[in-house]
Amino acid sequence: MAPLDLREDVATDESLPELDASHIELIEAVKPPDDPPRRKLRKRLGQQLLEAGLIDAAQLKEALDYQQVHGGRLGSILVTLGFLSEDDLNTELAKQLGLQVCGVESINPPAELLSRVPAALIRKHEVVPLSLQDRHLVVGMVDPGNVQAIDELRFVLDCRTVDVQLITETTFRRFLNTRFATAMLMDSISGDAHLEDTPVGLGPELHTAGGEERRDPVLDDADDPPVVRLVNYLLLAAVERRASDIHIEPYETFFRARFRIDGRLYTVLTPPLRMHQATISRIKILAGMDISDRRRPQDGHIMMEVGGDPLHFRVSTLPTTYGEKCVIRLLKKEAHLADLGQLGFSPAQLSEVRRIIRQPQGLVLVTGPTGSGKTTTLHAMLNDINEPETNIVTVEDPVESTIPGINHVQIEERGGVSFASALRSILRQDPDVVFIGEMRDEEVARIAIKAALTGHLVMSTLHTNGVIETFGRLADMNLEPYLLASSLRMVLAQRLLRRVCPACAEKRPVTRDLIEEFGLTEEQVAHAHLRVGTGCSRCMNTGYRGRVAVYESIVPNTDIGDILRRGGDEIALREAAERAGVVWMFQAGIARALAGESTFDEVRRVLSRSV
Repeated sequence: MAPLDLREDVATDESLPELDASHIELIEAVKPPDDPPRRKLRKRLGQQLLEAGLIDAAQLKEALDYQQVHGGRLGSILVTLGFLSEDDLNTELAKQLGLQVCGVESINPPAELLSRVPAALIRKHEVVPLSLQDRHLVVGMVDPGNVQAIDELRFVLDCRTVDVQLITETTFRRFLNTRFATAMLMDSISGDAHLEDTPVGLGPELHTAGGEERRDPVLDDADDPPVVRLVNYLLLAAVERRASDIHIEPYETFFRARFRIDGRLYTVLTPPLRMHQATISRIKILAGMDISDRRRPQDGHIMMEVGGDPLHFRVSTLPTTYGEKCVIRLLKKEAHLADLGQLGFSPAQLSEVRRIIRQPQGLVLVTGPTGSGKTTTLHAMLNDINEPETNIVTVEDPVESTIPGINHVQIEERGGVSFASALRSILRQDPDVVFIGEMRDEEVARIAIKAALTGHLVMSTLHTNGVIETFGRLADMNLEPYLLASSLRMVLAQRLLRRVCPACAEKRPVTRDLIEEFGLTEEQVAHAHLRVGTGCSRCMNTGYRGRVAVYESIVPNTDIGDILRRGGDEIALREAAERAGVVWMFQAGIARALAGESTFDEVRRVLSRSV
């Protein structure tokens, strides 16, 4: 594309003269021979989209009404309302303006170029400098007719010619939230010397993260102040934002740091790839891992002190195509989650759970996928029955948190401590209650059932979708049906729904679509208190803060026990559970949404009618 003539204002739709075809023909007939062709009359974007069949008249009217109230550009509003895809918008804008459209994947300005343009100029004029070579600038602009922005860029970057490419509002916002935010945050991190003073290290021995003197050249990059500060920032920010995990993932030209908050992943930083290996090496040093071995997965542990309190992080690395991926899990537990009464059980469920876990023997299983809060629930159960007269022993991999008065055993396969071997030894230690971190295989399951039948209360977890599927999973382990029927005391399945942020929650009516989709009764609608979070600084504009659990549970009665002894037909078990009054998780989720604790969007995302 030819360089933009900076002396000529590029008119927007609003400034085009109201000329019809006859006027254009007359002007073309009388203009001097050396005068360039006049611009042809440009269609409005809305009319162009209508003619292309991409939207209909009703959608255009709704978008224009929205624009009158909230402002903004019509194309971005159509994308926001879901009437138009971003690819289709880019194509039509390119036709309308005669400019190349720059997609989000093409916005990768060099860091040194980005640092030369004031942040205020980028935000004010919605521009992105894409490249600068031989004083020729390529710039992406939301408003290609903004000559003032081009003049300011010429002055700041000392360029002679400028090529303009079009970027949409949505693409510009993505750039602000990723590369631009990363550049600003990296500058802030690099300039914060206090981040080097954070006490962080391996195991119980803490040292100052930036205060070590190392001469090994392999460790030089890992000890550079920018890398030290970046790692410490990620650890501290994860704690501050209530993240459960930090994901550090390398790609072709950058690496990405994401936080898992309330079960969802959010991108925090996308630094250049050249910093990736030094960052991983720094984490490995703190976690006591082998920094020279990059070809096999490794596990480690970091301890950090914040506000005088020790925090623990479990570190795992995994080789990928572009380098090592690292996941850091925060093992800090919220104090209120140790209280069984604060987990979200209904009064009837809570009473039943407390009755079951005080029985002298039997098997209690908590099921659900990874990250559904199974271990938290079981630790709360253990804490509820933790008394001086009771000998409680756990065997876990890993031990994520410890409870005073309970003996925790860490699995160490390389040292010969497996679930099966540890469980056999524990049963010789005169336990009253045994907690098994996970029933992974037939051997562990058989030992657990034997213990449950010989005077011990055994608690464990299992990865299944619901309570009915649990019986099939146990049958797959070749466990005798009569042993299951005799030992099983309770099966509890759970999920976690994001909780509506209390700071920005707004009431919403129950729509006809919701009534039909979820089969709501008149009584449920009459007592509904639907709420939706609009987004604020406390919830990082997500509308959610924290999570709430939903449960379904079965306490085998005579009817269910007879079905288990006959082999446990799933349909028969489900019918027997319904006769016993079981409330399925999907119904429990609907109740949470109707009470305003969560939303129907979360119920759709996390639960299904079959669960």
